[in-house]
Amino acid sequence: MPRLSVVVPYYNVERYFDACLASIQGQTLGDLEVICVDDGSMDASSVIAKEYASRDPRFRVVVQENQGLGPARNTGVTHASGHYLAFADSDDIVPPRAYELLVDSLERSGSDIASGNVQRLTSEGLVQSWAHRNAFRKTQVGTHITRNVHLLFDRSVWNKVFRRSFWDDLSMEFPARLYEDMPVTLPAHVRARAVDVLSEVVYVWRLREGSITERRFRAENVTDLVISVAETARFLGEHAPGLRRVYERDTLHNDLRVAVEALAAGVEPDLLLNAACSYLDTVNRRSYLELPAIRRLQLQLMHRRMVAELAEAVRFERESMDEARLRRGLLSRRKWYADYPFRRGYGIPRWVFDVSRELTMAGRLEGWEWREGRLHGEGRVRLPGVMVGTAPSCAISLWLRERATGTVLELPVERDDLEFGFVCDPGTLPGRAAKWEVWVRLTVDGIVREARLRGNTPALGPGETDDGMWIQPLVDDKGFAVITVKRPRAAVTGCEPSEGRLRILGWHAEQESAAGLTLVMGVPDGPERSYPVTTAPARDGRREFVVDVPVEDLRAEGETAVWNMYLSGMADGRPLRMPLALHELPGWELDGWETQMARTSRGNMALRVQRSQRPWPEGRGLRCRTAH
Repeated sequence: MPRLSVVVPYYNVERYFDACLASIQGQTLGDLEVICVDDGSMDASSVIAKEYASRDPRFRVVVQENQGLGPARNTGVTHASGHYLAFADSDDIVPPRAYELLVDSLERSGSDIASGNVQRLTSEGLVQSWAHRNAFRKTQVGTHITRNVHLLFDRSVWNKVFRRSFWDDLSMEFPARLYEDMPVTLPAHVRARAVDVLSEVVYVWRLREGSITERRFRAENVTDLVISVAETARFLGEHAPGLRRVYERDTLHNDLRVAVEALAAGVEPDLLLNAACSYLDTVNRRSYLELPAIRRLQLQLMHRRMVAELAEAVRFERESMDEARLRRGLLSRRKWYADYPFRRGYGIPRWVFDVSRELTMAGRLEGWEWREGRLHGEGRVRLPGVMVGTAPSCAISLWLRERATGTVLELPVERDDLEFGFVCDPGTLPGRAAKWEVWVRLTVDGIVREARLRGNTPALGPGETDDGMWIQPLVDDKGFAVITVKRPRAAVTGCEPSEGRLRILGWHAEQESAAGLTLVMGVPDGPERSYPVTTAPARDGRREFVVDVPVEDLRAEGETAVWNMYLSGMADGRPLRMPLALHELPGWELDGWETQMARTSRGNMALRVQRSQRPWPEGRGLRCRTAH
């Protein structure tokens, strides 16, 4: 008896089939059998399967008339003899250690199912599967869907290994329709004693034109999807009622969205509407309330079989929703309702249009600059649908918040409609190292919304206080405006090209010895290069330094590169990043490459290099420009 049986149904997949079978043949778990189920294939897929079976005794081919993926899998299970059971789709790829990882986990834990992370193979390359992202962030042995609710989205069968006795005890079988995984995998998750969740990628799911998932707007396909959703919801309602609400909310927002778009696109409505309305008859109203109002409206129209109106609501969402006005409730002044289509005269309940929970304010930094030693900024807020910027009750306030301590410092603000200006005086900031977030609040007609200020404006040069602290305005990696206060241990004060080299000037704090100090420069995921640093004698607690980098070393392997750099060999042994003391950042053309000094999101020195797109006069090796 083999340790593992892998069932691989196939139907007209000759383009991808060899890669799939090769990935299974190359598994590090060698004690397996592979049952290739020919579901009436009419291309060369059968030839490929038979070639593998002739060369490798672990492979065998079972032939049947075309019945679909679910019945083909069921046929494969009846021929499987392994202690464990797995499934692979014929156009996908199984990473080399996948089955070893899954089977070994089951043998150590005694769980009924082992499931692993998934990547999608697209024309752009490999990307994390969105559906599997949260459930597989970390490995969990012996967990369960009731403790890891993200497993509700682990609905595929091919990233799993099942204990065969568990499969047989539950008499599991795939239905004879599309979207056949969900009615099998979610009940299996619920009925399992324990499940092992592996963060390692165990399956590569190919995205290709013409596959089931890409033909989802066909009426029969969408109908199968809704039937599978309803069948699974019934099971959860009977066996895991605590999970049904989460499942309903997701299916209303995603799976039923497919049905909405299919009907709006003009598919034959009869069977699809019957299936969708049958499911919506069972949905709890609380699940609707957790959806955006526009989605509630569309589902209500579908539930009432108002197909023409549904198409109009979908068009409205795509083209006109940002123009919809909002109105306050008459009985409850805290309620806000959207003027979406069909609000009056169609019998749609008032709660469908309630957008009170959706009023999310966005605050954006439009720009900031140093003026006479103070930081001046401009920005604006936006609250979609609430056209109340000029209302007397409208107010905007800003403040800095130190995340570590919770300390808050109010900022002076001038408002013009929903635009604002503010001023930050460095003298008001405590003289200690800190990171300050910038927050904005909008108050209007009883609505109070707060948000961190976002922006894409470049980082500024630092302001310096009398005691040597640097005030550095930045936009961090997540796009939020921040102001950092720190006492730098090093800084870059200049950069200039000379005789085929780029000379970097700066200083670092005095230390016992400057011998062996180097500048290390590298690109992400690339090799690093080191250059000796020439250091001057200490003066006023600092040592000035000079580094010469050959211009030819700055050239990118591709069209562009960003070189990050730090000092190595400091007394404490730690890399020392170098913030830029400059406000204006110079750039040059060096031998046909545009080279620009730049700040990282932390304000540190970087060099951005790209191949020049402009004509370059022969005999000219240098052109200088300055960026702010």
